[in-house]
Amino acid sequence: MHKRTIAVTFITLSSLSLASCRSIKPDQQAATHSESLARYRASSEAKESNQRRSIASSKEASIKQQSESIVAASESIEQAKQQSNQSTSTKKALTADQQTSVNQAFLAWAAGRATIGNMAVSDWYFDHGAAGFGDWFANSPDGRILVQPGTASPGFNAYPVHAIGGCVFYTALDGTVGKDNLDRGSFADNYSLNMAMDKPVSKYLLGDNGVVYELKLGNGHLTSTNDGFSELKDDGKQAYSEPLAFAVSEDTAAQAELKSLLANY
Repeated sequence: MHKRTIAVTFITLSSLSLASCRSIKPDQQAATHSESLARYRASSEAKESNQRRSIASSKEASIKQQSESIVAASESIEQAKQQSNQSTSTKKALTADQQTSVNQAFLAWAAGRATIGNMAVSDWYFDHGAAGFGDWFANSPDGRILVQPGTASPGFNAYPVHAIGGCVFYTALDGTVGKDNLDRGSFADNYSLNMAMDKPVSKYLLGDNGVVYELKLGNGHLTSTNDGFSELKDDGKQAYSEPLAFAVSEDTAAQAELKSLLANY
């Protein structure tokens, strides 16, 4: 009797299970599969869309950064052009008397600076012995600077910059501090009478474009009034030699002083 009951129960459960399976129709199974597939596709498409948006955003940021860099570079170039134009616009056509006044005023200012640095300064920055008929000039980043015009070509207008004057800073052998009369002997004696050439020497050249140019000398090298300058041959085309080039001075106070002096004219 007990075995018969178990058998009946098993048959009943099996029948219910089969009935349950038969209750899910084929079309319902297909619909369920389609819904699952649709959800998967929607999820995949959403992920791909997010990835595309992320890539597009990164590209836009990169393009924006490159554009900003290009704009910054262009602005920097334009600023440099404006500064160059401003430098050119500060160029003054000074008379000989005005040049002397500017040079003397700058020398007085330089004497104070030399005193602070325990150095001497003189206006004997340039001189030469016997020469021909050519122009005397200096080289600079802005081209040749006319220092002393000759009687031969090319003449004043051939030079982009013209020297107003200049000075030379040095350590005096006799201990002089501030303004010094360095031109106290013969030209042959030159700087040897009172310049310590084992110490730094700096020549300042004042351009009529409002720029102070500097040539660093000394430090164990023989230095003279010729250093930094040369003469064109009488044909006005070739120099006897190319001199040491002046650089734009990093002395910002000197640059400001010259511009201030030129502003009076």
